[in-house]
Amino acid sequence: MNKNKLYTLLGWLCPFIILFVAAYFFRADLSNLWNRLYQTYLPCRRPITYSIGEFDKRFGISQKNFLAAAATAESVWEKPTALNLFQYTPSGTLKINLIFDNRQESTLLLQDLGIVVKDDQASYDKLKSDYNMLQKSYLNQKAELERQIAELDQLNAAYNAEVKKINQRGGATKPEIIQLEAERAELDQMYADLKLQQDRLNEKVDKLNAMADALNRLAQTLNLSVDKYNTIGASQGREFEEGSYVSSAAGQEINIYQFSDTTKLVRVLAHELGHALGLPHVTTTKAIMYYLNNGINERLAPADLAILKQHCRIK
Repeated sequence: MNKNKLYTLLGWLCPFIILFVAAYFFRADLSNLWNRLYQTYLPCRRPITYSIGEFDKRFGISQKNFLAAAATAESVWEKPTALNLFQYTPSGTLKINLIFDNRQESTLLLQDLGIVVKDDQASYDKLKSDYNMLQKSYLNQKAELERQIAELDQLNAAYNAEVKKINQRGGATKPEIIQLEAERAELDQMYADLKLQQDRLNEKVDKLNAMADALNRLAQTLNLSVDKYNTIGASQGREFEEGSYVSSAAGQEINIYQFSDTTKLVRVLAHELGHALGLPHVTTTKAIMYYLNNGINERLAPADLAILKQHCRIK
């Protein structure tokens, strides 16, 4: 083969080689894009495969029980239509992540305190009353602690001024050293006592923040027109939500942040699986796809079934 023919052949093959190499390195992204396009234009024709991604053990649930809850959430959508919409496989493209943050931490703290929060007005009223009492106690204790800290700061300043004065005149006598050591020990003990008070105050802050989270969630669930409860300390930087569905060029994933029991977990999973199908929110408060994701029912409402049939193009 002469050089001209070789160059011609290489010129013809080069674009295909580049295309092959690009397809190899971006195969995951291309696969995700293909799956998204398939679900968009040929919805419900084949099951969405899912798998477990990040899994934080602090939730206190095993992967086996978590997958059982996911299977129950699947059936919420599949039983009424007899469609195979989801399927678990270890390499499933839809990743379900269990992410532990302040939301679940608040839930566990309330459980440790023996506070049972139900999705009803009575629970909201009781929790609000407990919150108000604890907040009053916290504010009183905080004010007293701040007063004691200011007083201790004055005593410490006086002690330092006394030590400085003694040093300026050439040093302390033995009786003065004994006296200064006694005063220093007393001040250190006062600081230690205040530290214990601060720790107890911080415990109340944690309880108040957990209650505030629960009150805000209940207010959403019950559609109450009330002011949002603010947390004490650093801002948590997010709206309270039990889960979310994310779809991007990198893939699809469901993030679960909070649940108090298996029933709530199934409800959150069912809601986010609905989004994975491509379903929007609906305005019916009892529906799985109601935008507040309020965790009350585990069955499709007529509004859910209607948008599912429309999306899947079935009668």
